[in-house]
Amino acid sequence: MNFIILIGLFIMGVACAQTKMKMGNSSRPMVISQGEVRWIEFPLSSDETKLSCHGHDVKYVKKGNLGLAFVIESYFSDLAPFSCKVSLNGILTSEFNFIVKERHYHAEVLKVDPKKIKLAPKDEKRVIAEQIVLNKIYDSSVSDFLFTEAFMPPLNSTVTSVYGNKRVYNKKKKGQHLGIDYRAAIGDKVPAANAGKIVFSDDLFFTGWTVIIDHGLDIFTVYGHLSKTLVKAGNIVGRGELIGLTGNTGRTSGPHLHWGTKVQGQYIDGFVLIEESKKYFKN
Repeated sequence: MNFIILIGLFIMGVACAQTKMKMGNSSRPMVISQGEVRWIEFPLSSDETKLSCHGHDVKYVKKGNLGLAFVIESYFSDLAPFSCKVSLNGILTSEFNFIVKERHYHAEVLKVDPKKIKLAPKDEKRVIAEQIVLNKIYDSSVSDFLFTEAFMPPLNSTVTSVYGNKRVYNKKKKGQHLGIDYRAAIGDKVPAANAGKIVFSDDLFFTGWTVIIDHGLDIFTVYGHLSKTLVKAGNIVGRGELIGLTGNTGRTSGPHLHWGTKVQGQYIDGFVLIEESKKYFKN
């Protein structure tokens, strides 16, 4: 009799452990900082399953019986803990809890053309018009991954300005550098950090000649200050394919490549995206 009871308790224990695993990492919070991204996987039994983080629905990709998604934390985070909830028909099936650890960013002073700081009325009008175009682009991402490999850095040169640096332009205007700058001479070759669809290849006021790639599921990479673009909107490119040449166009203090990474509407640290993408996409 005691043996039967022990067997029953063992089975119940296994069932509880399996249920706990299906509920995600609710017992072990994940750590994330401002401007970072994390990769999550969760059991998926229906296409009607919803993923919600910070109280907002988040797109995910279905691969077999798994849901795959990136979770982000804004650079402008209030550092409050949050959770991502997976639910079906209003019933919670998995939950991922996050602790936001403060990340301290450095400051730097730059000198640029004063006309790029205090904008003339015509330039201000141009910037507003460009932002409307960009907003439409960022709101129309393909709903699946367009890549099958991890992301890679666009250049192997020295990083001259990391993501998140606080900036003061001409000792007056303050801002944040929400990208990564690479040292480059004019004319160095720039490859795509991953496969995707070219959704923009044109001149912008701040980033000059710019290429934007949609990698699917609200993931975009931006390549700015180019001297020349070698692709057109609508082109499909592979990981490492040549898309442009480095330059000194737009608001710059010298030739370099600005690499931006935008996920779910927020600019995040591209280096973190590279490392997180390696967790699933094995090159």
